[in-house]
Amino acid sequence: MHLSGQTPLLRAKNLEKHFGMDSIYLKLEGSNPTGHKNDRIAESLIQFASDQGYEGILLYGTTQYMQSVLYFANAKQMKIFAPKSKETLAQQKRYPQVNWVTIGVINKKEPQDAYEIYAKEEKLFFVCEWEKKPFIRNLAMQGITEEILAKVEEPTYIWTQLNGGYTLRSVYHELMRSWVKGKFTKLPEIHCGVNQAVLDEVPIRPELEEIVQTTKATLHLMDSDELKETVRMIKKIENLNISPKEAFSLAAMLKEAKGKKGTHIVILNDGKTDIQIKEISKDPNLNKEEIVSLTMSLLEPYNDSLEETIDAINQATENGFIFMAKHKEEIHGICVVVDTGFPNFIPSYHLAYIGVKKSNKGRGVATELINQAIEKTDGNLSLHVDIPNKGAKKLYEKMGFYHKYERMVYKV
Repeated sequence: MHLSGQTPLLRAKNLEKHFGMDSIYLKLEGSNPTGHKNDRIAESLIQFASDQGYEGILLYGTTQYMQSVLYFANAKQMKIFAPKSKETLAQQKRYPQVNWVTIGVINKKEPQDAYEIYAKEEKLFFVCEWEKKPFIRNLAMQGITEEILAKVEEPTYIWTQLNGGYTLRSVYHELMRSWVKGKFTKLPEIHCGVNQAVLDEVPIRPELEEIVQTTKATLHLMDSDELKETVRMIKKIENLNISPKEAFSLAAMLKEAKGKKGTHIVILNDGKTDIQIKEISKDPNLNKEEIVSLTMSLLEPYNDSLEETIDAINQATENGFIFMAKHKEEIHGICVVVDTGFPNFIPSYHLAYIGVKKSNKGRGVATELINQAIEKTDGNLSLHVDIPNKGAKKLYEKMGFYHKYERMVYKV
C-alpha cells in the first residue's frame, strides 16, 4: 500500500472570491509523508529497488530529494550511501546516518555518470534526482494528474512548475492518455512558472526544450518578490503554507490567469494546510462535555450514541490521547484515541473518532491528525470504518492501514 499520493485537492473558494475567478483547485503535495511531491518518486524507486533484490542504494540529489528517499529507504532497512564532496558538506552534517563515500569524478558538470558506474560496481541501486532515464519517476508523477482527473472532469488550465521537466512531461502524458480515452473533450492548457536560470537553460538543453515543445506549455518568468507575495497571500487567504522556492506555479496563475474563465488546477509541490495540531487529553482545564458535543457534531452522520461518545472521551483522557486541530483559536478537527488494554491480542490503541469541520474537507486536516495518532502510539493502532464511507477508507489505506477482517456487532 502506497504511503505517498492521494493528496488533497482543495477547492480554493476564498481565492476564487478574492480574484473573481470561476474555479481554482490546489493540489497539496505537502501532505505526503515528508512534505513534498518527491515522496511519490522516492517510494516508487525504493520499492522497485527492493523488488529487484538490492540491499543498498547510492543516493545523489538535493537535500529535499534526499529526505524523501531516506524516509522510504529506512522503512525498507536498506543501506544508504552518498557521494562525499565539498558540495555535499551540508548534507553530510544533516544526515550522519548515511555512508558517505569518496568517488572519483572526471566531468564535474555531470558527476552522476561516475556515480552510476560506482553504483554498478558496488551492486548498489543508483537513485539520482537528475536521472537521464526517468521511466519510474515519470510513472510516479503521473499519479498527480490521475488523482486530479478523478475529481475534476473538465480542467481548463493546469499550472505547474518547471525545473527538470519530469513533472511537466508526466502531467502531459496522463492528460493525453485520458483525452484519448474520451474522459474530456479538450486538452487543458499547461502553464509553468519558472525562474531565470531555468528559462535560460531551456534552449541549450535539447531534452528540456523537447518537453516544452511537445507539451506546448507556456512558460512564465517569476521573480523573488512575486514568489514572496504569493506565499504571504495564500497563507492569509486560504490558511496554506508553501515555500517561496515551490511557489512558482501559484505565482504564475495569480499573475497570468486574470480574465481566463474556466477551471484552474494548481500543483503545489510542498503546499499544505496551515493547521496546528495539539494534544489536549492531559489538559487540566479540559471540558469533557464540550469535547463530547464537538466530537458528535464533527462526526455526523457517522457519530455514535451519546453514551458511547462519553465513554470514549473518558477513556481517552485517562489512558489515551485527544488531538485537536486549530487555526487562530478556531477548532477545525478532532481525533480521539483510546487505550484498549490489550498489549498483544490486538493493537494497544484504537482510533475511536476522527472528525473534521466540513469547510475544511480536502485540506489534509484529517491526514495531519492521523499522523499525530500514529506517531504517539508508535503505529500500534487500529480503527473502524463504515463500509459505505469509501473516501475515509481510501485515506486510511493511504496512511498505511489495511483491511484485516469485517467487524460484526450483536444487535440487542
